[in-house]
Amino acid sequence: MDSAPAEWTLEQARKCWKPMVRAVQHVGVPGYQFQAGVMWDGALLFGPLGFRELKVMQQETAPLGDNRLHLSIAYGAPMRLADRHGTGNPAIRRWLAEGRLPIPHVETTDGDLVWDETVFAHLLGRQCDDGLRPREDDTLVTHAEIRVHNTGRSRRQGQLWLHFGDTSQVELGYKCSQGKELAPAITHRFEVPYGWVDGKVRYVLPPPAKGELRWHAEAGPPKGMAAAAERTIEWSVPLAPGEEATLHLVIPYGLVERAVAEKLRALDGGKLLEEVRRYWRGILNGPGQIITPEPFINDFLAAVAGQMAQQVACRVRTHVWMYKTSPNHYEGYWPCNAAKALPTFDLRGLEAENLPVLKSFVANQTDEVRGMEKGAFGHDQKLAGEGYARIHGFLGNFGEWTANPLLLSHGLGMWALASHYRITRDDRWLGSGPGSPLQAMLDAFDWVTQQRRRTMREVEGRKVPHWGLLPAASAHDWLAGNTIFNDAFCIYGMAEVVRLLREIRHPRAAAMAAELNDYRACLRDRYREARDRARPLPLADGSSIPYVPRMVQELDWTKPDWTYTGYGPLRAGAWGALEPHDELVDQSLAFLEAGMPRGEGPYFGAQNQFPDLADANWGDISDPAAERHYLWRHFVEYETMWPIGGPLFLARDDLPRFFEWLFHNLAVVLHHDWRVGVESLDGVPSCAPGDGERWQTIRRMFVNERGGYDGSEQSLWFFQAIPRSWLRPGYRMAVRDMGTWFGGKADLEARVGDDGDSLSVMAKLRGLRVLPTEVRLRLRSGDGRPLASATVNGGKVPVLEGDTIRLPAKGTATWQVVGRF
Repeated sequence: MDSAPAEWTLEQARKCWKPMVRAVQHVGVPGYQFQAGVMWDGALLFGPLGFRELKVMQQETAPLGDNRLHLSIAYGAPMRLADRHGTGNPAIRRWLAEGRLPIPHVETTDGDLVWDETVFAHLLGRQCDDGLRPREDDTLVTHAEIRVHNTGRSRRQGQLWLHFGDTSQVELGYKCSQGKELAPAITHRFEVPYGWVDGKVRYVLPPPAKGELRWHAEAGPPKGMAAAAERTIEWSVPLAPGEEATLHLVIPYGLVERAVAEKLRALDGGKLLEEVRRYWRGILNGPGQIITPEPFINDFLAAVAGQMAQQVACRVRTHVWMYKTSPNHYEGYWPCNAAKALPTFDLRGLEAENLPVLKSFVANQTDEVRGMEKGAFGHDQKLAGEGYARIHGFLGNFGEWTANPLLLSHGLGMWALASHYRITRDDRWLGSGPGSPLQAMLDAFDWVTQQRRRTMREVEGRKVPHWGLLPAASAHDWLAGNTIFNDAFCIYGMAEVVRLLREIRHPRAAAMAAELNDYRACLRDRYREARDRARPLPLADGSSIPYVPRMVQELDWTKPDWTYTGYGPLRAGAWGALEPHDELVDQSLAFLEAGMPRGEGPYFGAQNQFPDLADANWGDISDPAAERHYLWRHFVEYETMWPIGGPLFLARDDLPRFFEWLFHNLAVVLHHDWRVGVESLDGVPSCAPGDGERWQTIRRMFVNERGGYDGSEQSLWFFQAIPRSWLRPGYRMAVRDMGTWFGGKADLEARVGDDGDSLSVMAKLRGLRVLPTEVRLRLRSGDGRPLASATVNGGKVPVLEGDTIRLPAKGTATWQVVGRF
């Protein structure tokens, strides 16, 4: 493995990874339930691809007709698809408008000709923000403006080809791919300007101002392919040196009548593009800004709100709002994935995007667990356990939309609801009594309380191994049982509810806090007992270290795999079900860092299946010939959408490990050009909660509500984890109009002195509804020198441990701080 510097930087981390090459971006409108995909080579995708067997999905897609479409774009004569297979061909360059807006560009260089494709989406006849007030007859319109520029000194003949295929040759799964051949063409015919399918219009392609459009019933096969290209449209355009020309393609999400198509033809693409830009600027450049010395990170942090907002979807015919896990692929609902990311909206002042999703959590609360106790995905795998009583309060069942009924969804549903109130302090929203979010949280808490009583039993005079925990249940796609993963996230949600109740002085706060902490104690006791029964991990020197299982009955460390549950004890420590420095967390971290002996435990194998993709990065940690192998690399997990390293190391205030996780995570799990994360490398794009989770973690580097894992009060830390690479002479950082879990807002400005000997900070709090137990500010140097002295508003203050100072806990205050090294 790579040698470690004293403190990692993004530049150093990037050198350790083979970058991803199969970027996918999506364009849509918040509230509208589907999004168009833009592939790494500019191909366009209209789905959904999966979950079409669901009756609820069929209700939603019926008005679209057979809308599935994979539009491939080729250039030249004979036609060539520049990088269909996703190899990182340098002839293709990608970026987002202004580095952050969800308006993707794909630039393809073909000799002297440079083709720039710009893709954006809007609602027909409505404003973008109207998507949050959806109608059943809304039409999402995708535009592809393709501009060609002759950069040479001679005349050139530009040739562009459009192939309208079905979706049989495209995949957005664990690895995104496009097939070796073109897909069979859809049964369309082109009569300028309309593309007709079954008597309706599938696309609109007006005649360009320059060049001509030609229909080809059959054209020769693209270079490197065997089959002919059928039903293609060619744009042939002569270009003088320096000349440009533009083609504008308009695609509604589904098939439309001619009257609608005529409205599409009349659209002013340039005007609409500027309107869409203004809309997204308003979303991305509003409250909750984080500004670092790294432009790429700044753009990513801003872009997250756009990526997320596009996935807020109203299923208008089945009356469910959701924050989708990933467009076109994971179109069923994993409520846990939504809940973990949702506070990002509130912290950024985007409550309008969050409120309808939270409302659906409350509206769908039920007494039915949808087979969760039977096995993974709710399938009947004869899972042994006490089962679940029919008690109202479960937050993880959204009917047929539910992809996998999970206790994780229940716990995080509580957390998201409580977090929304704690950030916004919207008393009217919180309410009371039946149907209110407050009552939903109380019922959800009581649901756990009653269900775990079912396991408080003995067999032959001895407590069962999972005594006081929840009954066995689905944990992820192929694991079910009494997992620490399930209990830890329920505790996490319950702690946030208890803290809310204490803050509003609810009469049940004390009793529910006692219940929470009994549950936390049970979790710790049961997993200490399981650890003592489990097989120790042998080390190379003949000694061994304890193994903390992910499930109380699974006592062999060869059983877990690389999925989310494999890190279960660490997740318990990261999010407070266990204290971050509990011995169980220490021992779990030691196990993962020690690795497993050759030939035992899980290997990835992915680097052998996809050696040309970014999965090659796992080769050195999962080498069958090596003495030991590991479940993560630089704390980056194979499934990147639930990162554990960041929250864990911040909770432990372990800055060296945190920066290693931070920069390696940012180095490889994001497509840097389109600022979008994935589920697994070169796989499912914009996969929730990944980007929202990363944003929250980076926010906590600057503004962090710490502690209170037992539901008690929290402290507030500023600049807890600022890397030294961001603290070089003259560097600046800022946080602007940032929401907090105490209510109110925080603003920070920091500047390093030109000589690097000082750090000046302006910290401001406005309107906190609840005071933190203390306010800490960390003042790090750029070169490793410790903090020698500090002043606050001109007065000297003591320097505390870890280069920190203490500020007065006030709801509204401004501090001018100077630290010297």
